[in-house]
Amino acid sequence: MDTFYNVVKIIIAVFGVLYAYQSVLFVVGLFGKAKLFPETLEKKKYGVIISARNEERVIGYLIESIQNQTYDTSLIDIFVVADNCSDRTAQIARDHGCHVYERFNPKKARKGYALEFLFEKIEADFGIQSFDAFFFFDADNILKPDFIVETNKAFAVNKNIVRGFLNAKNFETNIISSAYGIHYYGATMTYHRPRQLLGLGTHLNGTGYMVSSHLMKDGWHYTCLTEDAEFTTNISAKNIKIGFCEAAVFYDETPTNFRVAFRQRVRWTRGRLVVFINNWKKLFLGIFKYKSFTNYDMLCYITPHSLVKTFLNVAYALTSMLVGIFVTHSFDLRALLVAFGVYWGWVYLTNLFTGACFVIRERAHIHCSFWKTVFYVITFPWFHIIDIFLFVVALFVDVKWTPIEHKDGRKYSELGKKPA
Repeated sequence: MDTFYNVVKIIIAVFGVLYAYQSVLFVVGLFGKAKLFPETLEKKKYGVIISARNEERVIGYLIESIQNQTYDTSLIDIFVVADNCSDRTAQIARDHGCHVYERFNPKKARKGYALEFLFEKIEADFGIQSFDAFFFFDADNILKPDFIVETNKAFAVNKNIVRGFLNAKNFETNIISSAYGIHYYGATMTYHRPRQLLGLGTHLNGTGYMVSSHLMKDGWHYTCLTEDAEFTTNISAKNIKIGFCEAAVFYDETPTNFRVAFRQRVRWTRGRLVVFINNWKKLFLGIFKYKSFTNYDMLCYITPHSLVKTFLNVAYALTSMLVGIFVTHSFDLRALLVAFGVYWGWVYLTNLFTGACFVIRERAHIHCSFWKTVFYVITFPWFHIIDIFLFVVALFVDVKWTPIEHKDGRKYSELGKKPA
């Protein structure tokens, strides 16, 4: 048993060494200032991509926020794929002057397939390369009026892919929506900002990003449960860096129901596991082929390290219990409960600390009262405490993509106010 314990300790130590650099990123993200991109005279032509399924309650607000951009809207075309819709999504988009394509294929009712279909239509009717780049949004998003102006500045520097600053539209609703919001702020502070400042590539979060048309010339062919992670790993493996424009702010409606949130995060977990299995080798080889730290970083990002660490800690505790039973012929339930209590207490306190850092650093973006925000920070750790349960379900259950109902109908000027 001493050998087993030593192996567990060595594995945990190895993970600690491999991920030690992230402590530097944490400090840079906490104290570093956002990178500002210089003004540019370049005016690019953009296509805006929206994949929607039964989004009649919210899609009009997104389209209006695009049409009200301070960027020259004559250089913007909006494309909507109404994917297996049974409501007025397509008609509302047409009424707002969008190019709308309806798709009916319930056997492939998934965002990745919808995007593949839409780009085939764009290539046939307009030509993909008649645009300089494409923005990708979900129907429930809302854009800050200068989103495209700011992203255009970043695109003049990073001519490949740029993602914006993701904020929660409905942060103030409850402990579920606020946990998503704090998670988004954490991604900005620990992933996107430090990587942009240090010249590394970051990753995508499903929406709010722009891709140059030269990378889309063959269409879209990323169709797994998490098409954003699949796209990120494939692009990063080719030594193409994803940039971050912190001044380009947009808002996403987050789940407010635990069951919906759990189902969504199981899909994320399963999708990322599949992406890891299919793409880890590309990233690993890219480390040496391009001498790329970004490839190493992305490999660390998609590796299910939290699953491995949790499994090892649980295995350590259970093995100790079994040894006690077979060697001493006794079972110390109290000691086992204390061990698990200490472990989960450490998980709670760690996430409480990091959540507080995220909120303090990104407080300017939060539309919520002070004491309510404090309460949400205290409850935030549940978001990661359930990670082990997400992994268990993702590993043993047939996970399918299911749509999430969106109903927060607010304009940008109404954010921070109670939704209708």
